[in-house]
Amino acid sequence: MKIERTDRQILKPTSSAEEAAGLVLLSSSDLAIPRVHVEVLYAFNAPSPPTSLLKENLCKVLNNYREWAGRLTKDASGRPAIELNDAGVVFIEAHADGDLQDIWPFNPSQVLLDLIPFNRGVPELLLIQVTRFACGGLSLGVARHHQVADGEAASEFMEAWSSAVKGLPITCKPIHDRSALMPRDPPMPIFEHKEYQSPPPKPGKVTAIECPDLAIKKFHFSAELLKKIKAAAAKDLQEGKSYSTFVGLLGHVWKCVTKARGLGDEEGETRVTVSVNVRKRIDPPLPAGYFGNAMCHTCPQTKMKDLVSKPLSFAASQIHDAIKKVNNDYVQSALDFIELQQKNPVQIARTAKTVLSPNLSVTSWATLPLYNLDFGWGTPMFAGNPYIPFEGLVIFAPSHKKDGSIDVVLGLFAPDMEKFEAICFDLQNE
Repeated sequence: MKIERTDRQILKPTSSAEEAAGLVLLSSSDLAIPRVHVEVLYAFNAPSPPTSLLKENLCKVLNNYREWAGRLTKDASGRPAIELNDAGVVFIEAHADGDLQDIWPFNPSQVLLDLIPFNRGVPELLLIQVTRFACGGLSLGVARHHQVADGEAASEFMEAWSSAVKGLPITCKPIHDRSALMPRDPPMPIFEHKEYQSPPPKPGKVTAIECPDLAIKKFHFSAELLKKIKAAAAKDLQEGKSYSTFVGLLGHVWKCVTKARGLGDEEGETRVTVSVNVRKRIDPPLPAGYFGNAMCHTCPQTKMKDLVSKPLSFAASQIHDAIKKVNNDYVQSALDFIELQQKNPVQIARTAKTVLSPNLSVTSWATLPLYNLDFGWGTPMFAGNPYIPFEGLVIFAPSHKKDGSIDVVLGLFAPDMEKFEAICFDLQNE
């Protein structure tokens, strides 16, 4: 399929920047995020909204979300910040010579990246590409800088944009004050925070030349299978108690990946880095509409041998306990710890050679309202990440079926992916 980009514009807020001019200081939570753009792809069947309507109302909604139209900078003390200078966002128009059905079911691929604006090393914090297909449908490719906002905040922005297109007011006004997630003065971390330190290396030494090809695949876990996984994870709990679906599924994936990598007999340790939404975990809770990153990492870690040999309930308990400790004290300690680092503590390089083995890093979009986005012409036929070009990253995403099922997008070396595919739906030994 050929994608032709026909127009590229810089769109700016419609109102004057004089009143909004200034800096938004990045919080410690923002600084713990890699300086990269997150890519999200939406696809809508025909009929679809006119491009002019999308552009016009994007400019309007930027009045409330000026950070997207700003640029990263530093204040007088050297602290990273967003300058509210209304430099603008990128808006690209493109045409495809095929139909949306030609790329259904939108499995991760390099082809999908053609529907996303190029964003590596660019100064713009938000880039959007609208691609019209021969069938009358369109795709909306969004590249948003991760240090500006996390998934929840970005979803609220997308909802505000869609409301503007429909002529409706913004239901959740953005809160731009990020002071609640700033460090103490002076910073006083009281926990070790392994999650912000180098993880255990893979046993042995593997050179880049020895690395097999990388495979990126999407696995659909039905609502019925998720119930079985959740039940297996809770086997050692008291009757009536259970772990969350996220904990059960992550435990299952972690265990299966370790098996697939052939590390089940290793004495070394493996960890999985989990991003935890802290909006309701701190005291007082963050207000609705908080715009920024409100995430804290945690990393359950255990021996690979134990992870594989013990039942799923063991993996689930490790994950549950690690998440449970993320309370107000832990978050404040993490913010302080991050502040003391000379460099950004979490660096996942966006290259095809990046290898996380024997570890994993998971991001969950499963609760984000990706499939609720409606510009007035219907909700998406697909919404998710187009491609993740590195080994060991996992994304949990909602399914287009909207029935509680979850799509797991995973990057592994090709031989390991074949093994994972053969065991990931099997619960006989659990």
